[in-house]
Amino acid sequence: MSSLPSELVNEILLRLPVEPLIRFQCVSKLWHALINHTDFIQRHLELSIAVNRERTLIFKECDVDPPLNCFWARFNDEQIDRALTKIRQPLRNEKLYTQILDYCNGLVCLHDYERGIAIWNPLIRRYKKLPFEPIENPTGFTDCRSGLPDLAFGYDPVNDDYKVMRVVQFYRKIEKIEATNAFAFELKVYSLRAHSWKRVEEEWPKELSPRSSSASLNGAFHWLVGPPTPARSSETLLAFDLATEKFREYTIPVQSDDDSVLGLEVLKGCLCICVNVFVTRNDVWVMKEYGVISSWARLYTIEQGAVPWTFEYCKPLAYSKDGKKVLMEQDFAYLFWYDIEEKRGTRVRFRPMLKSFQTATCVGSLVLLDGDILIDPRQKKRNKRKRKSNPAEGLNLLVEAMEEVVNEEQAV
Repeated sequence: MSSLPSELVNEILLRLPVEPLIRFQCVSKLWHALINHTDFIQRHLELSIAVNRERTLIFKECDVDPPLNCFWARFNDEQIDRALTKIRQPLRNEKLYTQILDYCNGLVCLHDYERGIAIWNPLIRRYKKLPFEPIENPTGFTDCRSGLPDLAFGYDPVNDDYKVMRVVQFYRKIEKIEATNAFAFELKVYSLRAHSWKRVEEEWPKELSPRSSSASLNGAFHWLVGPPTPARSSETLLAFDLATEKFREYTIPVQSDDDSVLGLEVLKGCLCICVNVFVTRNDVWVMKEYGVISSWARLYTIEQGAVPWTFEYCKPLAYSKDGKKVLMEQDFAYLFWYDIEEKRGTRVRFRPMLKSFQTATCVGSLVLLDGDILIDPRQKKRNKRKRKSNPAEGLNLLVEAMEEVVNEEQAV
């Protein structure tokens, strides 16, 4: 391919999955520089998102003590690999419990209960562990309101940076707990580009406390929030803009009560509020136009009888290609496809069966190509056998990509 114009070589390589691209870095210094260039990595990611290239489910096992294992399964539309492949995760520790914080652009953010945090690209087995950052108690506040801080992970498109935000809430014992000076917050943000933490000058609204896990979208972190005391029960949506580092607040179309709980998720580029009425139904409201309060609309309702099993919480993961079905995670124990029109669910079964798990979705991404290499001895042996049995696989993919580019040019 040395005789081809560099622009054409670039277009051909952009169409390849991440695994052959990792190998093709060794072809020449020119290819290595091209594949590692930030513009190439960004364009490759944009194409992956546009066509759902290498769409993958990541499972973080939760039913063992401690839960060490992660698995993955590739899926194309409704066709999901039933055989799970075990993979090593960067916070693997025999004594610590690890959770998935959030995921975006092919990256998964993990954290443990000793304040260890890592940003991980499972498909290229690269990661970056965040430096330890101590919690600083504000003057006059000696007690932390929660044993663990609230964390958020997402992408800042303005600065082309991946960030983690840590929110720690404090309180002090006074006669009137409702007083405005009864609570304080420490806010810090980690930047992957700078590989460091910094304090956020903007103050968290003191009358509000996080009531849901975070959700990242459109360069902002989001939480469902409410009063720190049970005096009022109203909840709102709080957003933190990663570029301006300013808060904004939105009203939401539903409220929780004694029999229901609200969750915040992202489904196909839209914020979603999941209303889970205990052993009764699951409603999903979607903000169709980001930031527009009037665009909230109920997307669907799953009645308890619509699926042949009971459930407490259902989390939407992805649409089917035709948009008629939604892949759901149920109670950290099952996945099922829910047909919105037929109003029925079909469970997805895997081998091995996992009793409890968290799920993340990924696409083919070269982000973190400069990160630390995560070596899994089992995967190393499998890759060696795979290359032995099919040495021309990368070449075949390269030829297919060349034909695709040629066909596009002829069509123009």
